[in-house]
Amino acid sequence: MKKRLLFFAGYFLFWVLFSWLARLIFLIYNHHFSFSLNVGEWVRIFLHGTRMDASFTGYIAFLSAVILAFTTFFGGKTVSKIMAAYTLFVLALSSLLVVSDIELYRHWGFRLDSTPLSYLKTPKEALGSTDWWVLLILAVVVALLVWGVWLGYRKTLHPMLEKSKTTRWSRWWGIPVFLFAGAAMILPVRGSLGVAPMNVGFVYFHPNNIFANHAAINVLWNAGNSLMNSDAISEYNFMDDHRAEELFTLYYPQTNKAEILLKEKQPNVIIVILESFSNRVIEPLGGLPEVTPNLNRLCREGIVFSNIYANSDRTDKGLFGILNGYPAHPVAKVINFPEKTRRLPYINKDFKQAGYHTEFVSGFDIRFANIASYLGNAGYDRVIAREAFPPETYRGTKWGVPDHWVFEKLLELCNNTQPPFFKAFISLSSHEPFEVPMSVVIEGNDEESRYLNSVYYTDKALGNFIQAARQTDWWEHTLIVITADHGGRHPGNVPRHVPEKFHIPVVWLGGAIAKTDTVITTIASQTDIPLTILHQLELENDGYRFSKNILGAPVIPFAFYSFNDGFGFVAGDTRIAFDNASRSVIYREGTQVEEATESGKAYLQIFSKDFIMRDQIKK
Repeated sequence: MKKRLLFFAGYFLFWVLFSWLARLIFLIYNHHFSFSLNVGEWVRIFLHGTRMDASFTGYIAFLSAVILAFTTFFGGKTVSKIMAAYTLFVLALSSLLVVSDIELYRHWGFRLDSTPLSYLKTPKEALGSTDWWVLLILAVVVALLVWGVWLGYRKTLHPMLEKSKTTRWSRWWGIPVFLFAGAAMILPVRGSLGVAPMNVGFVYFHPNNIFANHAAINVLWNAGNSLMNSDAISEYNFMDDHRAEELFTLYYPQTNKAEILLKEKQPNVIIVILESFSNRVIEPLGGLPEVTPNLNRLCREGIVFSNIYANSDRTDKGLFGILNGYPAHPVAKVINFPEKTRRLPYINKDFKQAGYHTEFVSGFDIRFANIASYLGNAGYDRVIAREAFPPETYRGTKWGVPDHWVFEKLLELCNNTQPPFFKAFISLSSHEPFEVPMSVVIEGNDEESRYLNSVYYTDKALGNFIQAARQTDWWEHTLIVITADHGGRHPGNVPRHVPEKFHIPVVWLGGAIAKTDTVITTIASQTDIPLTILHQLELENDGYRFSKNILGAPVIPFAFYSFNDGFGFVAGDTRIAFDNASRSVIYREGTQVEEATESGKAYLQIFSKDFIMRDQIKK
């Protein structure tokens, strides 16, 4: 059994080295990009990429462990033949994907994923964009790669199995030993002991060079991961496309004028995104009393948008709504498709083009939920994350640095940044498990009480930040937009689909606003935030297809949100929730239920098609 254990260890290393070889082939083939990188960047490509290589290898090694476990009673020659067949199959398939990827990248500019599957319906057209001689060369490269690597396997690993022998002891103990070895592959597969499993964000390391980040991706892992999620980006077809477009367009009329609520045209802009805050915890917005005393007061000192709905129920989806004006898919996670997110509009890019310094400020590990790749595509001048804080500030906490430290960091950054500046800030302490470094204010050990206590803590940190900001020189020239990434089931443990869960605050503060104690009641979406801000600064951008200017005229009041394989639509006095699996309305309120349902279907149909085609849209 010793030789078989050595084989298993060597087999893991074999596939990691194959991944290195695949990456080297990719870099050489795309030399017009890679040769402009320095030696240090080449080294970092391999160092960062190895983590994903190990994840891919973990899947291959797991199956090999299962084979070895259930062949412990077989002789060495038999086991070696079984493993040789398995290896040759995986090698041939992997080589085909690796070589296909190096050519497709030249045309598409992104690593191989499930996208090519959509072209298999028309293989002639799919192959028509590549010369026959290129296909021939690529076929030869595939053959040479399979032959060379297979020869290496036969010379090194194959003899270990062929010469292995089993004893009565090893036959029985081989099964649990190799099953345990297979189970241990969860560590490299997951790529982390933290809350974030392996995703593309783990290997994104370069703040400016997208090719360097792409080169670090293990294309085999990427293709497999995308394939497993490919069914999640299917089109939603409820009606004729022309009819859907007609209904969709009705909600986005051409605006002729807009109410201006700011004193100056180029103020500093800070967007504060609060984790899991809904109107149900803010008293002036119909919520519980005394949970957010600072926000309660600030609502009377600024401009409140009282009818805003989050686009979904997760942080990564909320970021796209607030900072990109892009809806959330009912099933797929937009953030898992970096080539699609790269072609979205970004509010920070609009500010950067207008001469602003841009920063993203948070206290969490940005590798979580693929946020690192999203921020890499966004191109902020600087990203502040957990690593920017001393370890003692987040030691013992699950998600990262508690909010009061991050608000203090935000204040410091504002004080030391030359105006005009744009900063996007996101809190985290009001996320489960609701750990806060504060004496209990809202008593109770139940989950809802702990949630409310964490909201109180974040509200206190926010209040301290606003109070300190008022004493600075930049306050009079600043617009602060306070909102939430999404709502939540607390308080009240509301169902996943009802509108109350998605009802979130939007409050404008700062010396740059021209009005105070003002309430805007227009029904709108989180996706409308970026275009509304840009219009106030005369930075109009027609790239925000799913965003409207809330202060424009005319404006159609409505909001669309999504939940797990379903959507909600709010317009006028009508609010509905539609379940896609059952194709039925599961929540209804108001007089125009059928019209709202039809409009929601049209919206989702248009959006789902946009999402599928987004990686083909020119930036």
